Amino acid sequence: MESRDSDTPVAEVGVTVAGCSEADARAVLALLERLFPQNPGTDRATAEGHGATVWVTTLDAAEPARDQPAAVTLANTVGLTLQGGPRAVERVRVALAGHFAVEDAGSVSGDQEQEIGLRLSSA
Repeated sequence: MESRDSDTPVAEVGVTVAGCSEADARAVLALLERLFPQNPGTDRATAEGHGATVWVTTLDAAEPARDQPAAVTLANTVGLTLQGGPRAVERVRVALAGHFAVEDAGSVSGDQEQEIGLRLSSA
């Protein structure tokens, strides 16, 4: 992950969704992409292979959207991993908690990055 400059914290967060249906994964990723809009032309979520069970995207969590998207209902629990700078990861976790019941599933902190596991369900 790259920092923009020495005074700006890294805001890029890698998101991995697994252990759920494609519909639930796409619903969570679409919500995140509305919560943290990207610049036009930025890569969006991708599935890893045919019949994917893992979906990934990268968010710029520096500036959340001003407008809150509509609620999303999940059919089942969704497993999610966030990886990035601690402030950016927390910003994404808090945004998710505004839309889902969020259960912590462990975390690992490094020198400048944090990885957290979450389980999401409809609130």
